[in-house]
Amino acid sequence: MSKPLVRTVVTSMMGNLFEFYDFILFAYFAPIIGKLFFPSADETTELIKAFGVFAVGFFVRPLGGIIFGHIGDKVGRKQALVLTIWMMAIPTAVIGLLPTYEEIGISASILLIIMRMFQGFSMGGNYGGSITFTTEHSDPKHRGLIGSFAITSCLVGILLGSATAMLFSYALGEEALNTWGWRIPFLLGIFICFVGYYLRQQIPESPEYVGIQESGKVSQHPVKQVFAKHGKTLSIVVLAVILHDLSFYMLFTYMPTFMTTQLHLTESVAFTINTINLFLVCVFTVLGAWLSDKIGRKTVMAAAAMIFIVGTIPLFNIMSNTTDMMTIFWAQLIFAIAAGGYFGPTAAMMVEAFPTAIRFSAIAITTNISGPLFGGTVGVIVTYLIDKTGSKMVPAFYLTGIAIISLIALRFIRMYDREEASA
Repeated sequence: MSKPLVRTVVTSMMGNLFEFYDFILFAYFAPIIGKLFFPSADETTELIKAFGVFAVGFFVRPLGGIIFGHIGDKVGRKQALVLTIWMMAIPTAVIGLLPTYEEIGISASILLIIMRMFQGFSMGGNYGGSITFTTEHSDPKHRGLIGSFAITSCLVGILLGSATAMLFSYALGEEALNTWGWRIPFLLGIFICFVGYYLRQQIPESPEYVGIQESGKVSQHPVKQVFAKHGKTLSIVVLAVILHDLSFYMLFTYMPTFMTTQLHLTESVAFTINTINLFLVCVFTVLGAWLSDKIGRKTVMAAAAMIFIVGTIPLFNIMSNTTDMMTIFWAQLIFAIAAGGYFGPTAAMMVEAFPTAIRFSAIAITTNISGPLFGGTVGVIVTYLIDKTGSKMVPAFYLTGIAIISLIALRFIRMYDREEASA
């Protein structure tokens, strides 16, 4: 990679990392948030309500995707991404300052929901936008590898959130963490914002977007055009991407809660296992993307989907019948390999499925249909079904079913012709 490309990719990644750190903290502290903002005699009810608020952020994402997608396709990728970082960091810091239910009653719960909605609105534009922006800076021959850095930066942001939760759980202990310590990681979000904003201001606009600007081919109604001319492609790509979102949130955000509530590990052990495997999935994501540049996006993604189909139920069965830390670690490591193989080529696959003029909007809509429905709802659905059925295998059946659907969808994706896109 050239030095300008390296600088652009690294800078873009840093902004994305900070956004995902802010966004994902909520999931890691969900058990504590449930107790403080939705107190109940039943711990499961507290947890379901907390994950319900986590899901609220996802259901606002489509609105953010539409608005920021319009800005990104009509005004510029960079302008949209600079705006999103402010709309993430400020609500995150406010969450760290909110009084609890015990102090102001239901108002605390309402304020928490509002802040989560602002976070979701921001993420609706940031995730799809960062994928579009980073990938458009690359040579098509290396698009898988370069595009994977957009996804990897999300994973690193989540890794940072997991590592922060792990650090504070070790350093403060359970009592201090549950009373005041959980606030500190949220408050750090405002300081992170300034760094992310500065970095995003330094990077140049996407060369592919500049190309359509100069040729006068900027779409005036990109969202409308996505549905009118590319609706079938959108539907198929969404079905392929749901495995990315479901596995992402189930295996690396909900999993610490599963380990503590269902496998009865301590919070510090659960966060340690999760943090190590988040690091490893970053590595496997880059490797999967690099391989997709050599042998094809769909080939690598299909192989990863097959690992999920064949391995998910046996691996969850192993985890559900042991309390051995290393056994659980090795099981999640296999999931990390499969997830990385699927995550890596996903960014390039989405970029190559849509033309430049409506790409930001199309990818934002794709991720903001899949993410809210199959990512943000994981905690609520799985916690509820485990409680009602008494089976720890619920996540395994859910993930296996989605893997089958995505594998079938992959077969029907047509990569958009670059010459046609520029015609």
